[in-house]
Amino acid sequence: MPALSPREVASADYSGEVSDPSRWASFAARPGDIVVNTPSKSGTTWVQGILAMLIAEDPGVEADISLKSPWIDIKFRDWEETCARLEAQTHRRQVKSHTPYDGLPWWDELRYISVYRHPIDVHFSFRAHVDNMAYDMLKRFFPEDPRESFAAFLEGGEPDAMPLSTIVAHYKCALARRGRENLLILHYRDMLRDLRGAVAQIAAHTGLAGAPSLLDEVTEAATFENMRENCARFTPSAGQGVWLSDAGFFANAGCNKWEGVLADADLAAYDARISELLTLEDRAWLEWGSVP
Repeated sequence: MPALSPREVASADYSGEVSDPSRWASFAARPGDIVVNTPSKSGTTWVQGILAMLIAEDPGVEADISLKSPWIDIKFRDWEETCARLEAQTHRRQVKSHTPYDGLPWWDELRYISVYRHPIDVHFSFRAHVDNMAYDMLKRFFPEDPRESFAAFLEGGEPDAMPLSTIVAHYKCALARRGRENLLILHYRDMLRDLRGAVAQIAAHTGLAGAPSLLDEVTEAATFENMRENCARFTPSAGQGVWLSDAGFFANAGCNKWEGVLADADLAAYDARISELLTLEDRAWLEWGSVP
C-alpha cells in the first residue's frame, strides 16, 4: 500500500526531554489509523484502553498499550522496532501523541481523538506521575514544594513537563480543527460524568461501534477502579520497570486536586495567566467541560 500523504506538515517544534515529534514525518499512516492526542495526564491511557477493547471486541484484551499502540514521539523506544511492530499489525491501529497539532502531520484519512482536563488537575496529576517514575527524567521540573512547582507550571518551559502554555497551545490547535469530521474532542469531566456516553462517542467516531452489550461491557471495564485493578493490562510499559508501581500509574481520577494545597495568591496568579491566553468561553470549557 503506498504511503499516505499528509494534508498538513508540522509547523512548530515541541521537542523536549522525552519527546521527538519529528518521528511523525516517517510514520507510515494507513487509512483508518486512530491517533489519540491529548496533553499528558488528561485521559490518554483511558481512551487507548477503551479503543483496545473496541478494536478487539473483547473487554478482557491484553491492551499492552506501550507496545501495541505506541507513543510515536517518545525518544527512548527504538524507532525501527516501533515501525516494524506497527507494520505487522493487521487490525485497526491506534497510536498516541502529546504534541500540539501544529507540531504533527495531519492526514484526512485518519481518525483523531483529543481529551482535555482542567489544567491545574493536569499539573497535580503529572506531579504524582513523575513521583511514580523509576527514572529521574523529569523530576527536576517538579520540586517537592507543590506551590513552587505550580509557579513554574504557570511560567512555562520544558514542553514535556506540560506547563500551562503547552496545554493551552494543544487546546487552541484542536479548537482550530474542531470543524473537521475526523476529530473528536472530549473532556475528562464529561467522561467521568457519563462514561457510557463517551464510549459510544468513541465507538461511533472510529466506526468501531458494536452491539450495545459490547459497549456496556467496555464501559464497565473502563472504569478507573477496574483499569487500576487490571494495571498489568492497561498501564503503559507495565512490568518493564518504568514505574515504582504499575497500579500507581492510576493514582487518582479525581478533580479539584488543588484544594487544600494552593493558596489564594496561587489561584489568582493562575486566573491572571489563563485569562491572558484564552477567552472566557474557551477557558470555561477547558476547565469544566460541557456542564459546570
